[in-house]
Amino acid sequence: MPARHVWIAVCAAVTLWPRAGVCQTRTASLVDTAALQHLLVAEDARGTGRDGLTPLLAPLAGGDTLLRRLAVRGLGRSQRPDLGRRLLPFLNDPVPSVRSEAANAIAQSMRGLQRGETPSDSAQLSMPQAAAALTHALAVEAEPAVVDALAQSLGRLRLPDSTAAREAETAIRSRLTTQATAGLVHGLYTLARARRATGNLTPASVALLRTAATSSDTVVRRLALLTLATTGDLDSATAVRAAGDKDDETRRMALRGSGALSPRLRESLVRQALSDPSSIVRTEAVVAARLGDTPPDCTPILTAARDTDPYVVLTAIDSLGSGCAERPAAAAALRQLAVASSTKGPADHSWQVPSHALLSLARLDTATAAGLLPRMAGSKRWGARLYAARAAAVVGARPVLLRLAGDPDHNVQEAAIAGLASTAGHEADSVYLRALRSDGNQVALAAAVALKGSTHSGALAALLDAFDRLSASRSENVKDPRVAMLERIGELGTAANATRLRPYLADYDTVVAGMAAATLSKWTGDTIEPKPAPLPIRAEPLAEIFLRRNIRLRVTMAPSSGGGSFTVRLFPDEAPATVARVLRLVREGFYDGKVFQRVEPNFVIQGGGPNANEYVGDSRFMRDELTRRTHARGTLGISARGRDTGDGQWFINLVDNPLLDHEFTIFGRIDGGQAVAERILEGDRIGRIQVMEGGKAVGR
Repeated sequence: MPARHVWIAVCAAVTLWPRAGVCQTRTASLVDTAALQHLLVAEDARGTGRDGLTPLLAPLAGGDTLLRRLAVRGLGRSQRPDLGRRLLPFLNDPVPSVRSEAANAIAQSMRGLQRGETPSDSAQLSMPQAAAALTHALAVEAEPAVVDALAQSLGRLRLPDSTAAREAETAIRSRLTTQATAGLVHGLYTLARARRATGNLTPASVALLRTAATSSDTVVRRLALLTLATTGDLDSATAVRAAGDKDDETRRMALRGSGALSPRLRESLVRQALSDPSSIVRTEAVVAARLGDTPPDCTPILTAARDTDPYVVLTAIDSLGSGCAERPAAAAALRQLAVASSTKGPADHSWQVPSHALLSLARLDTATAAGLLPRMAGSKRWGARLYAARAAAVVGARPVLLRLAGDPDHNVQEAAIAGLASTAGHEADSVYLRALRSDGNQVALAAAVALKGSTHSGALAALLDAFDRLSASRSENVKDPRVAMLERIGELGTAANATRLRPYLADYDTVVAGMAAATLSKWTGDTIEPKPAPLPIRAEPLAEIFLRRNIRLRVTMAPSSGGGSFTVRLFPDEAPATVARVLRLVREGFYDGKVFQRVEPNFVIQGGGPNANEYVGDSRFMRDELTRRTHARGTLGISARGRDTGDGQWFINLVDNPLLDHEFTIFGRIDGGQAVAERILEGDRIGRIQVMEGGKAVGR
């Protein structure tokens, strides 16, 4: 079939900060869709597919700007230092968007190296060489968007020592002196986060950050304050100024670093913030109240526990569990909240406050909490029983834990098993052995972890049987329990069990195959190599997805969870494989009726998978598609438990979370109904998700 060509818009310069959208300027380009499909398929396969790296390497010498940029991106996403050298020339590409992509790709290609590690092959790009190349390019680059990309990429390299970090810091600071931009400040932020390995930022950089905290650019102010908070260098003048900023994220960031301020000023900022109109600022105030060296005053936290916003209330309740100066007053308040029943609001919002209160009370007043446990453990709400299991672990209520270990809900079982492991240890081995037979991944994982160090005579046989059963599913989603089981099998087994394990040298999971080889080598004394046989990657119309624009999802919450809906604009050109998978799952009804099982105020909401647990999702993993886009408030990412382990579950950023940048795929952003998303509580249920194009639902 002849290749089909279409006209599409191509980014000439890319700036992925929230205020700028995806592209600053655009030019038209004729694209060969067949070549685009081959390239995107090779990228998704990390160059291990039928055509290998050829579809990624061929466009590098071509004149098609889009394909060249995507080829550079794909090589970076392979995370192979041996490909890093191929990327260096593109720091000098005539097209700014390609130079930006090359900077990001070089940093991404180095992810396979740990800090201070030297490549075994001299042909591979080393960390010092990558840093030198980015530093030189940063010094001579004139295009602002590319300068941002270079600074970000240089800052996120796992530099080997403080000397290398200082050199990178100096390179970034030299450009920051001229103009403070989001990318430059982000580069210093990522360097600051690595301070334990490389040392704190210099006074000169701190001074520039304090100046940047007054920038007219909102994103720059936020990042500068966050970096100062990270380094412990927030000063009183900067904090007071930021506390009065018109931007709520900026006001929140001022509280993040208030631990470096005098107790009197910090208390003043907390009192001011507790009456702030923004719930994210009030939530942060509760956290900031605990930043001193002494137990905090209970009064502001108790006040926050009566707030009108559930996130503020739950944060305050959780905070009280860590204690405060008036411990009896805190315990009394928690007891009252633990027994209170709520008839207001959605039905699904009736259990969170008493459940959190009971868990916090367990940490302050064991006897009182123990008396309330049976009532909570008998709740019809699985979420309440989950918290009862956690509270039972704190107070050591073994009978409650034993009962909940047999609960119908897998998440309750998991919490109860973890509680038994910490309170009863191997006296409950029989419970863990039964749990290995569970079809809940999280339950089997908890059981395998609890059996560490077990001497039970039936442990090895039960672990081998459970490992065989999970492996037979050929689901990538059972990786975590299988890895935990292999660890136990390796501890308990001998060469006599080698025959049972040998077939897994060719396992579909490379980690499992490697562990099987290491275990067999230990048992037999021979050097045994793994021969993994990964599962084929499901074919997706990646080029078609990439070329589509204005694709949205409409997420409608269940009436029992408050109803309402929010819309999500997808980023198919940045994460085509992820968007393709999500769209397919939406059309299959995968997310309908699923739960958001994790809600952390001022961080993220996570859910959308079967069984309301992060260890149970779609059966196949997806590859990460990391970009320079930041995890801004309202963006959606793919939950993962390591590189390339996304299983279809989402998380929604409740605030700006740049600490997640370059770690998790961002595939969309809420562009309507954000207030609905930001009132979701733990256990809330999705009613339905629909695909929207042109303002209308399509498909299901």
